[in-house]
Amino acid sequence: MTIDKKIDEIKEVMNIFEDPLDRYRYLMEKGEQADPFNEEYRLPEFKVSGCISQVWLVPEFKNGIIKFHSDSDAQITKGVVTLFSYIYGGHTPDEITANERDLTEELNFGNILSVNRRNGAYSMLLKIKEYAKSCKT
Repeated sequence: MTIDKKIDEIKEVMNIFEDPLDRYRYLMEKGEQADPFNEEYRLPEFKVSGCISQVWLVPEFKNGIIKFHSDSDAQITKGVVTLFSYIYGGHTPDEITANERDLTEELNFGNILSVNRRNGAYSMLLKIKEYAKSCKT
């Protein structure tokens, strides 16, 4: 599935929820459903700066595809980074860097996340793009 289709899929699900609190709960559930995070990845080089919570985002570049492992010590933030890892994971660096959709806007995070958490989400997106650029040959 393309990055755009994944974004549209998540957007469609989130738009089902009229109440911002339900969208918030949805993100928390995504965090609860995240794959287990390997403790050996809790290193400073994998921490995302600019987040209120501690967030780890670990790229795995193999056979031209990037997969992301992620975690956070806050459930809502863990949900956001889990969604971002799903959306961008499984794609080439070129696909990731070429996609310019603003997820914080499209997923309507302004209605459910504080300004600081939105800034953190933006930092996560920048980190994903940075990792993708570093993997390009």
